[in-house]
Amino acid sequence: MPERIDRDDDRADNDRAENDRRRSPRFSCGGHVKISRLPSNGIFVPGTIRDLSLHGCCLDTPLPIDCGVRAEIVVRVNAASFRAVGEVKAIRGSSAAGVEFVHLTAGGKEMLGDLIAELARLQAVMNKLKSARREIDAESFRRQLEHGQRQAAMLSERFPFLGTILRAKSSEADQPVFAGEDRIVEVQPLVIPVDLFG
Repeated sequence: MPERIDRDDDRADNDRAENDRRRSPRFSCGGHVKISRLPSNGIFVPGTIRDLSLHGCCLDTPLPIDCGVRAEIVVRVNAASFRAVGEVKAIRGSSAAGVEFVHLTAGGKEMLGDLIAELARLQAVMNKLKSARREIDAESFRRQLEHGQRQAAMLSERFPFLGTILRAKSSEADQPVFAGEDRIVEVQPLVIPVDLFG
């Protein structure tokens, strides 16, 4: 029974960590970090950033970090660089850690704010481009569909017997078998190629 309680406690801790981590929007971002456990022993562990927000980041490290550990983190994204004291709030797999920024200097907060504003601007541009692409794809599909419908209508006008029931002609050889019976002629379906990704 105690194992079940421990699992429930772990789930509750994970849920709280998820909620804490999402207090502000996260942005996918590349960059590097140097991590030094507190109290510092002078050893830095390198890592890479997966995403960044005003309140923390998700990073990958070659060595696992324990949940609850506090560390000094030096973050470098493009030309921006700042230091923060962070606490590991969540662990994913063997190398990913969700870190909450516990303390930043005024300069670090300003640098992080500028960086997040730039990432938000870039994300908005990307979303606008994706939306425009979807609209163009939908419009292109609609035009191709209308073109296919026009082609089908022209073929129906040109070949009016398509899809109709033809009366069997009787000859003396097949008269006993088919005399006066209707015969259905199977028509192959009209296939109109539509390029969805063109």
